[in-house]
Amino acid sequence: MARVALLAEKLDHHPDWQNVYNRVTIDLVTHDAGGLTVLDFELAAKASAAAGS
Repeated sequence: MARVALLAEKLDHHPDWQNVYNRVTIDLVTHDAGGLTVLDFELAAKASAAAGS
């Protein structure tokens, strides 16, 4: 979570998080745009890469 939080901060993107019983869920949406943007997909890709390392 800490690694992804730093990535989100660098992108100035602030997703909704849940951490329940060692399972992390990150909801990505750009509220200002009313849906998904390139930024959401960029953070998703970086979070997936961080989770795999």
